[in-house]
Amino acid sequence: MDTFFPSTILTYIGLFAPVFGANNFSYFQGFTLAFMLLGESRKCVTNIARVCFFVDRHIASWERFLSQYQWNMRQIQSKVLTLIREKMADSLLIYGACLGWIDTSLVSKVKGKMLGVQKWHNHSGNPDRGEHLIGHHWAIAGLLCTSVLAGKALTLCWPMLANLIPGQSNPFGFVVSPQGVAQAMTFWDAVCPLIAQLYQMLGGLPLRVVADAYFAKAPFINWMLSLRVHVITRMRWDAVGRDDPQPEPPLPPGKKKRGRKPTKPKQGKKWKIAQLLNLFPIQEVTVTIYGKPQTLHIVTRDLWIKDVTAQKVRVVVIKAKKEPIILLSTDLTLSACQIIHIYSLRFSLELGIRDLKQHFGFTDYQCTSFLAMTRFVGLALVSFCLWRLVLLTDMNSQWLQLQEKTSSLSFTRVSRALRRFVIQKVFQNSASSANFQKPSATQEEIIRLIT
Repeated sequence: MDTFFPSTILTYIGLFAPVFGANNFSYFQGFTLAFMLLGESRKCVTNIARVCFFVDRHIASWERFLSQYQWNMRQIQSKVLTLIREKMADSLLIYGACLGWIDTSLVSKVKGKMLGVQKWHNHSGNPDRGEHLIGHHWAIAGLLCTSVLAGKALTLCWPMLANLIPGQSNPFGFVVSPQGVAQAMTFWDAVCPLIAQLYQMLGGLPLRVVADAYFAKAPFINWMLSLRVHVITRMRWDAVGRDDPQPEPPLPPGKKKRGRKPTKPKQGKKWKIAQLLNLFPIQEVTVTIYGKPQTLHIVTRDLWIKDVTAQKVRVVVIKAKKEPIILLSTDLTLSACQIIHIYSLRFSLELGIRDLKQHFGFTDYQCTSFLAMTRFVGLALVSFCLWRLVLLTDMNSQWLQLQEKTSSLSFTRVSRALRRFVIQKVFQNSASSANFQKPSATQEEIIRLIT
C-alpha cells in the first residue's frame, strides 16, 4: 500500500487513523484515494470499490461503511480544519478575520426511495437547464484564504461542511421551539447552523461570511449577528434603507408634549439605495478585483435596513453600465475598498463547487438513507481539502510534473499524475528491470491508454 501512492497524501490520511477503528480506517483511506484515481469516471460506490485494489472488501462492506458503521464525521471535519490552520497559518486571516462562505447547489436526482427529492426552482440562470429541477438542494459552507504562489496572489476555497435542505413538498427535518412545538425546518434552519458549526470549530477566531444576494435577508443577517459573525453580501437593486431618526426639538420649560404616545419607533429618512449615486458625492477608488486593479465610482453610507434592528449596516453603491451594484457589510470597521475586495473573493467558491462536482463526486451518491448521503458528501469535501493540501505541498515534486500543460492548481493535474504514479509503481513491481526514470515512447503510450 505505502509503495503505490505518494507519501504526502498517505501522511495526511494517516493523521485521521485515531478517529476510526482499524477496519473503518481502510475505507476512509480508500474513499480519499479513489476520488482522484477515478479521474473523470463516476464516483459511485461501485466504482470506488472497484478501483481500490488495495482494500480487499466486497461492495456491500463499502455501503455499510456509509450507512451503518460507527464513526463520527464531525471529528473528521474538525481535524481537517486544524490541519488547514496549521498549513495555511496567517493566510486564513483577511483584514483581521477568517473569511467563511455559504452557498447552495442543486443536484439532479430521480424521485423514489431517496429522501428529500422534490421539485426546485433552478436559480442558476442558465436557460438550457430549464426553470425547475427534480433532485436535492444542498447548503455548502467553508473558508476562503489568500496565498501567493510563484509570485501570483491566489484565492483558495476550502469547502468543509454541507447540509441537505428540506423543502416544502417533501419535508424531512423538524425543529422544536422552547415551548415544545415541533414544526418543519425552514431554509434558514438548514443553512445557518453550518456557519454556527464553522464558527465553533474555529475556536473563537473572528469570522466574516461572504454570500450572494439571496442571503441579504433579515433572518440570515440577524442569526449571524447573534453569533457575532459579520456578513458581506449583495443587495437587490431596489433595496431601501433609512437614516437615524431626527431627534425631537426640546420642549420649552414647563410644557408637556400633547397627544398619544407613538406605538411604533420613529424612523429616519428613507432612501432608495441605488439612487444614492445621484444624491451624494461620488468617490473614485481603485480596488484589486480578480487579480487586476480596477477603478470604480462609489457612494458609501451607513443605514438601517428592514427587520435588522441590532445595528446599522454599511452599503457600498457601485456605478455600473446598467443597474448599480449594491454591497452590504455588517462590519462597520471595513472600508468600501475592503468590502468590494472581500465580495470579489467569492468567485473562487464557484470554482470550488464546480471542482467538487467534477473531481470529487459531489453529485454521484446513490444512497437512500440520510446518514449515508451526508457521509458520502462529507467525505467528498474532506477529500477535496486533503488533495488541495497535497497540491500545495508537492507543487514542485517530481510525481506532479506532466508533459501536457495544465493549471498549477488544477485537480485534473493531480488526477492524471496520481494515476501515472500508481501505474508505474504497479509496473515496477511486476517488471523489476524496467527503468521508469527514463520513460520511453512505448511506456508513455501504455500509460496514456490506461489513464
